[in-house]
Amino acid sequence: MDSMKIFLTLIIFQLEIAMLLSVIKWIAGILYSMLMGTVAIIVSIVCKNPNAVRSVTRVWGRGMCKLSGVKVEISGIENILKDKSQIFISNHQGMYDIFILEGYLPAKFLWIAKENLFKIPIIGWAMRRAGYIGINRTSPKKFFESLSRAVDEIKNGKSIIIFPEGTRTLDGSIGKFKRGSLFLIFKTAVPVVPITISGSFDILKKGEFRINSGRVRVHIDKSIEVKEKSDAEADSGEEGQLLNSFRDIIVNNLQKLKTEEGVR
Repeated sequence: MDSMKIFLTLIIFQLEIAMLLSVIKWIAGILYSMLMGTVAIIVSIVCKNPNAVRSVTRVWGRGMCKLSGVKVEISGIENILKDKSQIFISNHQGMYDIFILEGYLPAKFLWIAKENLFKIPIIGWAMRRAGYIGINRTSPKKFFESLSRAVDEIKNGKSIIIFPEGTRTLDGSIGKFKRGSLFLIFKTAVPVVPITISGSFDILKKGEFRINSGRVRVHIDKSIEVKEKSDAEADSGEEGQLLNSFRDIIVNNLQKLKTEEGVR
């Protein structure tokens, strides 16, 4: 009986320590984000160069990972197209996917984010100064205008990164890809580069407070050429097959990464 009490006490103590560490990580992350957001705003005003702001956000992403004890390994870097627009599509395991890709994906790209995120003091302002694209879902018209801006940015030589699932996974599996992502793909006809993230689900699960340390692996697959299509052609039924082909690549890569992890 005494042994059971000691055992339970140790478990409770470990949980309390883990929760305390999470509180510290949250506070440190918020303060660090505000600091780097301020730096990004100042750099954007002084330099007036999006690449300079990108350098700041890259440091921010890496710093957030290091503050939380997240180690990132990335493979397939050679599959990133140089000096060419591309659309990166990735599975969405958790909030740390943003820090991971921002800090470790060696490419210049813009994010598409919910419009309300741009209202967050300092961080939201920095996002806008960095040229990130806000998606307004309050009406179909505003939603279409947001996507049209993204199309213009891509056609002007920018790259975009999107999460076709539309939200973070609840159980670590890859959800259904939403059709909205095809609008950008068909309207721009730039290569699509699939990205697979494995391990970030366990860092910070959706709806949870506790932040765990851990290792995350990111694999960049070969680019896929896509032909430009009209709205009528996009509705022909081929879109479902295309979305499934993108999803299958990421699902298979995720399984491979997990298998390799189990072998180690």
